[in-house]
Amino acid sequence: MVPGAGKDRIGVRWAAAILVALIVCLAPLLLWGVPLRWFFVKSDDFVYLAWSRTAGSLREHLLSPYHGHVAPLYLLETHLLSRLAGSLEALPTVLALASYATLLAAIAATGHVVARESGRVAHGLAAMAGLGCSSVLGPTLLWYAAGQAMAAGAVVVAMLAALQSWRARGGWWRLGGGVFAAVVAPLIWSAGYAAGLVGLAYLWADGRREARRAAILVAAVTPVVAAVIWLNVGRDFAPASHVLSRQIGGVLAVDAVVAHSSQAFCEALLLNNLGLDAVTTPVQALLFMVALTVLWVWTRRPQAAADSASWPRPNPLEAAGGTMILTTFGLIFAARGTDAGYESLRGLGWYHAMAEMGAVLLAAGWCLGSPSSPPPRDLVPPTRREFLALALFVLVVLALQMPRAARVVFEYDEMAAPLDLDSPRRPVRHTAAELADQARAQRRVFAELDRLEHSARGDARRRAEARRSFEPAAVPGMPMALPGYEPADLLDLGVE
Repeated sequence: MVPGAGKDRIGVRWAAAILVALIVCLAPLLLWGVPLRWFFVKSDDFVYLAWSRTAGSLREHLLSPYHGHVAPLYLLETHLLSRLAGSLEALPTVLALASYATLLAAIAATGHVVARESGRVAHGLAAMAGLGCSSVLGPTLLWYAAGQAMAAGAVVVAMLAALQSWRARGGWWRLGGGVFAAVVAPLIWSAGYAAGLVGLAYLWADGRREARRAAILVAAVTPVVAAVIWLNVGRDFAPASHVLSRQIGGVLAVDAVVAHSSQAFCEALLLNNLGLDAVTTPVQALLFMVALTVLWVWTRRPQAAADSASWPRPNPLEAAGGTMILTTFGLIFAARGTDAGYESLRGLGWYHAMAEMGAVLLAAGWCLGSPSSPPPRDLVPPTRREFLALALFVLVVLALQMPRAARVVFEYDEMAAPLDLDSPRRPVRHTAAELADQARAQRRVFAELDRLEHSARGDARRRAEARRSFEPAAVPGMPMALPGYEPADLLDLGVE
């Protein structure tokens, strides 16, 4: 063998792995390129923009609850994106880029965690493709306000990456990074409070005493953050008796939470990932969950007679992914699903984003079996056979997902399923041309608002004139059902 030939081949494999990772990061554009090109600001986006476009409004609303969410970091992000855009007309493009960047962050974090847990880059690339090419994330990617869910999920997976690094190499600062991420996640979206339990499950499954001690530290972060938020803004949610009664009612309505979670798992995390749309009943979903659990136990049965008395234990990826699914759906449906049937929640696809990331971790952990603990320090680049398998996997996933992605965009109005007949929100886009026309109309109105902003900047007396110039109905995408919000609230008039 020629000296150095082995190293050259390894270098080529690493270069090819980087190229494949870039291709995987671009693959979602095949699913969502058209709606991202004609990104549309709508509904709750206007609230977040009104609350954060100026420094004064950001300070005033930084800890203001909206639909049960206190999201100061998401408001801060919106403020920074508004500053970056420089104008309302450019804002949709900037928000589209930010949404795609959030998806890439989630893809990269998931691939990193899976690759490091297994020691093989090919496994991480497969996880990236499975997540990035899934139509389940479409509703979260295409609606800026719904992007809170994907951002919070990306931070939770980043927490796992930090904890994984600590398991492999130690170092208090790595553990501190995981704790910091557990603090950040709930400040982006309320389901981010799942971070503490996800970190607990991940470290506890490690089995070592020091890991389980660290697990308790990470889990303790969640109640501390929740207490701080409640002490500062709890009185603003609603009268205490109403809030407490709803929370207690949600906790006690276990049947509804379990039924909705089972249906969401079956319909969104399984069938939608196969490119299928189907409706299940709670009984069907629960039976399927039981069957899936039995299958997992069977695949984890002891291989040696000496171990026949031991119970099957999940590995860290399975523990983290399963807990992420259960806690995310549990939090969401305890808050939103106890007073409504699942048929009214089926289309709200952003509820599935964090659970989808958990599902990818769970599936990867299931395929890995029993990885080493701590994780291996070194990574092995893909072999030629693994590259071929990855290419086939990506092609199959895209073939399954592209028809459903088209339905999400053009039939479901960027929701996860057709809306109920009683829903106040009706689908308004049916073709790519109509999508483009709607986006252009909104940007024309935003350009007019920009001109009004420039003419009225710094003049307090013209604020009232600016408010009279536009009605909400004149701004495409701005709903009339947002009392107290007007187009002029979007303007930065330079007057505090």
